Amino acid sequence: MNEVIQTFSVGDQVLHPLHGAGTITSIPIRQNGDRRQAYYAMHLVLDDADLLIPVACAAYIGLRHICSKQTAREILAGNIGPLPKQSANWSCRQRENMARIRSGNIRQVAQVVVCLHLRGKKRALAGSEKRVLECAEKILYSELMLAVSATREEIEKKLEPQWSKLRKR
Repeated sequence: MNEVIQTFSVGDQVLHPLHGAGTITSIPIRQNGDRRQAYYAMHLVLDDADLLIPVACAAYIGLRHICSKQTAREILAGNIGPLPKQSANWSCRQRENMARIRSGNIRQVAQVVVCLHLRGKKRALAGSEKRVLECAEKILYSELMLAVSATREEIEKKLEPQWSKLRKR
């Protein structure tokens, strides 16, 4: 498998597939055992937290630039593609949803959010599914916030009509 190695600079807006979107604030060099290693220092927009990601591991982790403004607008308009079939088996569903989140693909993350909202409409979500939903929403909202320069509240306000349309199906 040929991975494209991306390098990032201070000020780049990036997405960590499991933590959400933020900005590279610095690229410090730290002593790691007997060798020196470069890290991306990333400030997460929603958690107001800092994260250190080894530069050598960034591609493996799936660190990438945030989506384009055009893609963000499409997501906000409800264009997330066909919803995947959700397994009736809880553990399979959980595994599939986490794989979609880890993919780092904004449309797949949006699909997880919609599928779990739809499932929550039919019956109360289990605690683990609520946590997956919260994680997926954080990742989705943070990327959209940076892509279109909006607040979380503005993103939620724009997405709610889209989710409502899908819930009526």
